[in-house]
Amino acid sequence: MQDQKAPTLNTIFSEVLQNLAFMFHDEEEADIAPGEVWLETVIRYRGPQEGTLRLRCTRDFAVLLAANLLGTDPESVDAPGRAGDAVKEFMNILCGQYVTARHGVEDVFDLTIPEIEELTETPDFTPASNEEAAGFSVQGHRVQVLYRPQA
Repeated sequence: MQDQKAPTLNTIFSEVLQNLAFMFHDEEEADIAPGEVWLETVIRYRGPQEGTLRLRCTRDFAVLLAANLLGTDPESVDAPGRAGDAVKEFMNILCGQYVTARHGVEDVFDLTIPEIEELTETPDFTPASNEEAAGFSVQGHRVQVLYRPQA
């Protein structure tokens, strides 16, 4: 199968976001507000090929994602507590869809449990030379997805 790289990452992110959370994005990058809390969620896959997907987003985006996934009000008291789990579930689905799009359906791959951490500062959105990146603005929040194949 021919690698489609960044367009596939863009397409898969868009489809999962729309189909799972009923959220849509703009191609333009949103402004970064000072003092925003940033999260980074990482998931890896192993099989005939290996790779890592990372999602960088604000906590506020994660709260919106949780509310949309659960069909609840983002202003509810429970929404912030569910944000981390919502992002992890989103990453599970995103990774599964991406692996299938990139590597086909013939081989078996194992996904790791997504790990999420709060970043101490706004991330540098410049991808490393061995990473593919897709950046989005989702309801005014900047979101970045990075893919790194393993050698």
